[in-house]
Amino acid sequence: MAAELDLLTVNLWGLPWPVARERRARKLRFAEHLARQAYDLVGIQELWWPWRRSLRLGSLVLPRTRRDSGLALAGRLPVREARVQHFRAGRGLDRLKRKGFLRASVETPSGERLAVCVVHLQAARRHAAARARQLDELLERLAGEREPLVLMGDFNLHDECPEDGRSAASLRSAGFADAALALARAEPTWHAPSNPYVPRRRAQRFDRVYLRDGGGLRLRPLAAEVVRVAPRPVSDHHPLRVRVGVSG
Repeated sequence: MAAELDLLTVNLWGLPWPVARERRARKLRFAEHLARQAYDLVGIQELWWPWRRSLRLGSLVLPRTRRDSGLALAGRLPVREARVQHFRAGRGLDRLKRKGFLRASVETPSGERLAVCVVHLQAARRHAAARARQLDELLERLAGEREPLVLMGDFNLHDECPEDGRSAASLRSAGFADAALALARAEPTWHAPSNPYVPRRRAQRFDRVYLRDGGGLRLRPLAAEVVRVAPRPVSDHHPLRVRVGVSG
């Protein structure tokens, strides 16, 4: 049987003021957006544990971990076995929260079983080496995964950085396909002037969805788009929406 999944990944820019602005208003706009859209899975970063009540998402899966990873899942599909694993590597302000990845199992409406990971890698161009070490940790932990796998989140990869280019290549070598790149829709998600929260003349494709086949199932990207929530963004990152076909 074949199925289609409608996925969204977003970093909600949950840092405290004055680093991030209008957190409460943006959080409410995000909840309103999800209420209007029936996404199958939503991978979320920088959604801190105290937000779980005020966001009011019945489908929200936000595992509580030491020092709060900010990683969560929501959407129409039931999520099982959700757990967070933290990275050993980290630099600068990122060490205030323990970044890592959330791994969960989901089942499509037609019965296919998938693994889903939401990841948030080290920020800042100068910390590409820390990102590379985190990605090595992630790929090592996923090496034995046999189910088809959706890997989505904020990778903080800078297109102009050679070390980040090598990190992207390591994902390809591990069998992961960049959905937006495969569809020739690799547009920046952190972008001025389309987002007033981003400094002028900045553009990066931080937010990505990677797909890997497994268990006799194929994951095929069907569509990808950067979502510009109107009239005001929900974050300094525009969400990335990807539609995926699942087939045997």
